Amino acid sequence: MLSIKQPTGKSIGKEPIHMNLSKPICIAENKNANVCIVAKEYKRAADILAKYLHKITDAVFRIQETSSVNPSIVLKSADHGTDGFAWRIFDKDIVIEAGNEQAAVYAVYDWLERVAGCRYFSRDYEYIPFDANLTVCFEEYSFTPVLEYREILYKDFGVPEFAEKHKMAPCSKREEHWGFWCHSFYTLCPPEEYFDEHPEYFSLYEGRRVGDKAQLCLPNPDVFTIVLDNLKKHMAKKPAARYWSVSQNDNAAYCQCEKCRELNERDGSPMGSVLNFVNRIAEHFPDKVISTLAYWYTRKAPAITRPASNVHIMLCNIEANRGLPIETDVRSAGSRQELLDWKEICKNVFLWDYCIQFRNLVSPFPNLRVLGPNIRFFTENNVRSLFSQCNREIGGEFHELRGYLLAKLMWNPYADEREIMTDFLNGYYKQAGPLILQYIDLIHDEMEKAGGELNIFGGPLDAGDTWMREELFRQYESLFEQAILLTECDKDVQFRVRTAAMPVYYAGIVLEYGSPEEKFRRIAKFADQARKTGLVMVEEWKITVDKFVTDAVASNDA
Repeated sequence: MLSIKQPTGKSIGKEPIHMNLSKPICIAENKNANVCIVAKEYKRAADILAKYLHKITDAVFRIQETSSVNPSIVLKSADHGTDGFAWRIFDKDIVIEAGNEQAAVYAVYDWLERVAGCRYFSRDYEYIPFDANLTVCFEEYSFTPVLEYREILYKDFGVPEFAEKHKMAPCSKREEHWGFWCHSFYTLCPPEEYFDEHPEYFSLYEGRRVGDKAQLCLPNPDVFTIVLDNLKKHMAKKPAARYWSVSQNDNAAYCQCEKCRELNERDGSPMGSVLNFVNRIAEHFPDKVISTLAYWYTRKAPAITRPASNVHIMLCNIEANRGLPIETDVRSAGSRQELLDWKEICKNVFLWDYCIQFRNLVSPFPNLRVLGPNIRFFTENNVRSLFSQCNREIGGEFHELRGYLLAKLMWNPYADEREIMTDFLNGYYKQAGPLILQYIDLIHDEMEKAGGELNIFGGPLDAGDTWMREELFRQYESLFEQAILLTECDKDVQFRVRTAAMPVYYAGIVLEYGSPEEKFRRIAKFADQARKTGLVMVEEWKITVDKFVTDAVASNDA
């Protein structure tokens, strides 16, 4: 069984509160259930608990509304915040408390992990220990997360069942709560409908009105009416959605007309015209949350205008350096100050963070050491919702590990990230875990020695003279080759190791290291594993695996 360490702590939102230590409680004996599950509510959580206890013990656990045996595992309602929960001992019963069904599901998965030793490593592999005579002993425990909304953009976390094992909102079900997510100006005031007759509704940019890849002229009263009316129509189609984004398009061509300029100059930021507009919209929907982006040209907080109580600021730290902690790195001074400024005027910041290289989706991206420090910095400065944009496509460097680590830290920013990572590596890569940890440490050390610069629009070529130079590359590749040989007797584990090696092969192909024969073998390994894993893209929206491999072979043959 994997080692299980009960974290200690003292305050809600940071570390769990631990209380009394339970006496040993026999859950099953000789594959026979020694407890029943009691649930008047939270039937789905009870079903999950029964299913996993059966997997662990091979016993069948009854679910009933009242207790007929003692001890029992009792699921009951109690207020611990939206997603919070507690486990406690009452008489001889194990009591799992939560304020709603979803939190009860989180509580059950957490109890199975911390107390029974389960691990949910990836969508395709979880570790379930077998013990026909399961006896547990645990501390009473209570925790309410500081992050009220947690989402990770990886394919695995789009699967609701897997996402909730990690207490994450599944990106595939986002539309249940969000009417619009972002970049909605043209949806609410379409240029194809209005621009020809009313170019004044759209950006005055570089001396002319622009209706393509631009923004709206927000002080225009007709624009306000059109956006308001269209938003009402969309809300009528999705009445259950609570969050609605009224936000800028994905470009910097904002309106520079006299009225927009006046608003922006007064607030010392182009956010002035945007936030004035969004606040006015929000007045009409007091029971909804109107979200807007602080992104690109609007990241700087306004000097005078303040968000209305039901306006949600979605701050995107797109320019931060990813190689060193944002709180201390000089290259992230701008992003750091932007958050600190928003903190002063906004009690609930939604932060859009980035864990991706858009132009090299499969490239080595040694940012694992900054995840914990960054999330702690965010939550200590009024971030209460966090979206981590990783790879929207299949795969990506260490996507299983990075997603696992992000989920643990979003739930509890003060968890021990090194312990989490080591536990994952030894559980997912088995005997190859120490070698992969050696690789992770080496590439992070070398990136930091080179100055710690890691850009979300960068790639291997940027580090070809430093932490991806050929001498180091060969050490990285050697560690993975050793790990592949070490897992020869377990093809499932070896497959995972080969997948983890793909970013190193990718970097070697891009940097064209080695003889033609070496390069060809590396291309073949990458292409074969890409096919087996279903990898499609190596650059977001643009370059497919097939094109990348074809171009690499042609370059090698030239």
